[in-house]
Parts: sequence; structure tokens; C-alpha cells
Amino acid sequence: MQIDDFHWQRELIIKAPCLDRRSALHTIAEDLSERTGIEVRDLFESLEAREALGSTGFGGGFALPHALVPALRSPAKVLMTLRSGIDFASPDDRPVDVFLAVLWPKDEHQSFLPALAKLCRPFRSARVLDGLRGAQSKTEAMMVLQMFTSERLPTLNRKVVGVNAA
Repeated sequence: MQIDDFHWQRELIIKAPCLDRRSALHTIAEDLSERTGIEVRDLFESLEAREALGSTGFGGGFALPHALVPALRSPAKVLMTLRSGIDFASPDDRPVDVFLAVLWPKDEHQSFLPALAKLCRPFRSARVLDGLRGAQSKTEAMMVLQMFTSERLPTLNRKVVGVNAA
């Protein structure tokens, strides 16, 4: 699975004003409900149930809330940054301000963990996380994702998309 396997432009929330874990998960559930047609309450409860098993905070200000959802027909995700970090019981006790939330059809549970591992790989990079924190718009966040997640090209052949030469 590549970073482009999902449609990131439609799956971004930038600088959400969440103040705690509950409001962050609710914002995620609202966004994903609009795209999946599943009730906000059901998605929120799925995410909360998973968090009750242990925090999905990874450290470095990043969290990966996720859940298997029985009524879901295809995988769904949202990448969300916050205006400021919140306590998410991460192992390093650092406030979380970048979330990648992933919902997966329960019937396809066998493919869930491998896909989750591939999806979150780019977010282990402090450069990616710092770039997303600095993004003020979806366009800027997309540029960060493209810049840091595409295959590395030799420096002389690298082309910067969206930048015109003077």
C-alpha cells in the first residue's frame, strides 16, 4: 500500500480546535461518519472501545486511533492535526497533535494489521510530523505528504510540484 492508495485531499482535517481525547475522537467520528454513512455514535464508540484497551498514542506527538467496524464496507481514514496538543496517554507523555485514524471492515480483519503498519510508516518520521504541524491548509499538508512519502529521487532529478521557476 502506498501513501496515494487513499485520497488524502478529502481525508484531512487541519488545525482542529479539540481540547481533549474525547473531543478529538468525536471530531474524527463525525468526519468519518459523513463519508461512510455510519452513525457518529457507532464510530465514536468503536474508537473509544479501542482506546479503553490502551492508548493508541505512539509518542512524538502522534496517535493512531483505529477500530474494526462491523458495518463498514471499505477502509476509511482521516489525518487530523490540532491547533495545540492534548493529553492522549502516550508512552512519552508528550501531547498529541497529529492523528491518523483508521477504520477497517471487521469482515476483513486479516488484512487490517499489515495495512495499518504500512499506512502509519511515514508518520514515524519527525520531519513528516513537523511538516504537518506547520501546515496551515490542506494544500500545504498534501505537499508535506508528497514530499516526505514519495520514493526518494536523486537530488538533481527531483522536481518540486507547485513551485514555478522565476
